[in-house]
Amino acid sequence: MFKISNETKIGLLAIVAIALGIWGFKFLKGMNVLTASQTFYIRYDNVEQLRPSSPVFINGLQVGMVKDIFVDPEDDQTIVTVINLERRIDIPKNTVAVIVSESIMGGKAIDLEINGTCEGGDCAQSGDYLTGRTKSFFESVIGNPKELDAYTERLRIGLTALYDSIADPRHPQGFGHTLVALRNSLANIALMTSKINNLLDASTAGFTATANNTAEITKAIRDSNQSIKSMLDNMSVFTAQLKDAGIDQTGQKAAVLMDSLTLTLTTLRSTLGSTESAVTKLDTLMAGLSRGEGSMGLLLNDPEFYNNTVRTTRQLHLLLQDLRLNPKRYNTVKLKIFGKNKTKDYEIPLDDPAYQMLVDSLERDYSQRVKQ
Repeated sequence: MFKISNETKIGLLAIVAIALGIWGFKFLKGMNVLTASQTFYIRYDNVEQLRPSSPVFINGLQVGMVKDIFVDPEDDQTIVTVINLERRIDIPKNTVAVIVSESIMGGKAIDLEINGTCEGGDCAQSGDYLTGRTKSFFESVIGNPKELDAYTERLRIGLTALYDSIADPRHPQGFGHTLVALRNSLANIALMTSKINNLLDASTAGFTATANNTAEITKAIRDSNQSIKSMLDNMSVFTAQLKDAGIDQTGQKAAVLMDSLTLTLTTLRSTLGSTESAVTKLDTLMAGLSRGEGSMGLLLNDPEFYNNTVRTTRQLHLLLQDLRLNPKRYNTVKLKIFGKNKTKDYEIPLDDPAYQMLVDSLERDYSQRVKQ
């Protein structure tokens, strides 16, 4: 069996890797080596920062890429641009390659302006030179001047209608209507100001009388200064007399009363402390009972003790009931009359209430045991 050596495998792998690398490099530059293409040359005075791998469009459809850009060896002022187009694209010889702006960000592209169709020899062949032209940024953004004229006409009509609506005072939302309303508002404000002036003129006499009355009151207070001073002197004398009348003794009594009240509060605080201590101990005792500590805690928390107590009480109740209804059952003294024993054997009555109570008790005991 034919066997391929490792060296051959490595060589084949290297060839494939190199081929894939070349294809990937060309593809990243916008050229697909697997697709047949044709080459055209274009001369420009200024390429407006056009770069290799920039797209080439026909009516917005990308049909190729810019392959290379270089200075014409015969004319240093001319730039030669090389483009690759798909082989299936046929363009006339009079096709114009226009450099345009793709967007406001500044990206450049070539737009092929084709006038009519071509067949055979009328079509440009690979390697031919095409006519080049550069379109300004404003022209690239605006597009066809006829479209700009249409937009300008629509704008003029809209502005005219807007001006008419503003200038017409009969229009409810026009600027003229607003001016009329503003004029009326200013007239109303002027009328209101006139009325306020008349009101102030009529009230001037009242304001003057009020000011005069205020001046008279101030004068009367100033004339009464001597009387006010005498009143203050009398109050000072009265205060001194109160001090001489034994106010100090009253203060001492009040101090004794405060000391007694303080002692009472101290005693009350001590009593409250003792009460709090007793309550704390009671809480501790109740907590111990809840946890089952001590004999009393065990009795309170032992359900078996409770069940036995209830069961014993119920059985004692049944015993007393049976003793009341059947006293002869518990009579052990046998009397003989004329040599015969008159005591009869005990017969369980059919309507004995103790029997039903016993059955109920046994059923409850059984139910409790099943639940446990």
